[in-house]
Amino acid sequence: MISPNDYFPRLDAFPHAALFSKSGPVWEAVGALEGYIRGAIGSSGASEGNEVDRAGLLVEEGLFSSQSLFVAEKTFMVEAAGILIEKGVRIEPGVVVKGPTFLCAGAEIRHGAYLRGCCLIGPGAIVGHATEVKNAAFLNCAEAGHFSYVGDSLLGADANLGAGTKLANLQFRTEKEKRDKGARSIVIQIEGEPADTGLRKFGAVIGEHTEIGCNAVTSPGTLLSPGCWVMPNTTVPKGVYPSSHLIYGEGKKPTVVLRKR
Repeated sequence: MISPNDYFPRLDAFPHAALFSKSGPVWEAVGALEGYIRGAIGSSGASEGNEVDRAGLLVEEGLFSSQSLFVAEKTFMVEAAGILIEKGVRIEPGVVVKGPTFLCAGAEIRHGAYLRGCCLIGPGAIVGHATEVKNAAFLNCAEAGHFSYVGDSLLGADANLGAGTKLANLQFRTEKEKRDKGARSIVIQIEGEPADTGLRKFGAVIGEHTEIGCNAVTSPGTLLSPGCWVMPNTTVPKGVYPSSHLIYGEGKKPTVVLRKR
């Protein structure tokens, strides 16, 4: 229940399936994202965009901000920012994108979105209004439409985050950890046994076709298998959740039942 194919059955359709090429747990891709994105940009063969290609984008070292509606007419690189933009990417005004970031063909970045770096936004995926994304991958047509936080997370194809969804990525720290600017790695239970992810920051793995209701929060280290539904205002404790289940309720232990189709 922790391999990439358990969460992303159509992984072959994702142009960056190589991110998951290791045979280990799915969360290894979270730690591998930065290196993978830099390598994918470097090996893309894309040329540097000129002023016409970048019209509407204000480029500064390490980032760009959109000044007006931008639609990519071709694939090109913004070397000064460490960003690759494929043909058909649509970026609305007020967006800020830091590198390294790879925006795949047909991705849509809506007004006020903030991509803080190490973002892999797949074909047809949507990063919506006032949504912040950091060190995360959106597979084909995954959506975080409005007011969401997606940190150190993986969103499967056609997954959808309702307005206000937060994928928390950092667990509570002791005073000593705060002083030392450190944190313990996140440990989850798998079939009753502890599994150390080795990740200090780890948000969630959201399986294909999983739907999360408005204002829901997932705890650091949450793995939702394909087809799950999380009801609005639910806080999901960390751990592994089976496919096609409904998760609802308040408190430390929400109700988890098989979802009726």
